[in-house]
Amino acid sequence: MIDLSNVLPAPKQWSKHANCASDPERMFPDNIEPRIRDAKAVCADCPVRMACLQDALRTGDNDWGIRGELKPAERRAVAKLLDGEYSDADRVAAAVRQVLHPSIAAGRPLREVFFEHTEWTADGHLRWTGYSTFNWRGKVYTPKRTSFFLHRGREANGNVRRVPTCPLIECVHPMHLEDGTEREQRVAAAREAKELLRQAKQAAA
Repeated sequence: MIDLSNVLPAPKQWSKHANCASDPERMFPDNIEPRIRDAKAVCADCPVRMACLQDALRTGDNDWGIRGELKPAERRAVAKLLDGEYSDADRVAAAVRQVLHPSIAAGRPLREVFFEHTEWTADGHLRWTGYSTFNWRGKVYTPKRTSFFLHRGREANGNVRRVPTCPLIECVHPMHLEDGTEREQRVAAAREAKELLRQAKQAAA
């Protein structure tokens, strides 16, 4: 019998303890925002999250899927900061924090920082090109919530989401966003319009 022990890669002992072990396909969300959030949630309390991330960085697996709660672009940014040194978990964790919550010079206006990381699309959307969050004056900001605040002049109530008619995941155009209050108002207005239409049809019958 041929000994393949020096040919075949050794099994990754940590992988059998991963939260995604029973459903690995779940970790390839195909750039679909709800599925990305779902995949990251699987990683959030995974007991081997750091081992998985270190393995991805060490092997260069930074093109597909969610690993260690990071998207490929986020893993590549972490790898660039670490410059090949992936064995120290504390250093990796510090690099992750720097990538996910990059510090922005506190002296610069928030509006300037925000628009520095946006670009207009040909069809009228405002695309966010930066990281998923950023740190400004000691507070963590999300792009959509920042856009809402800059345009409305008030903090958003609840989650800020794209309106149903906006198809671009990365869009942060303030007129394509709504918070919980505006969402409730939109739904109520649609319900009222539907009722008025029903009454008009009933009266014409």
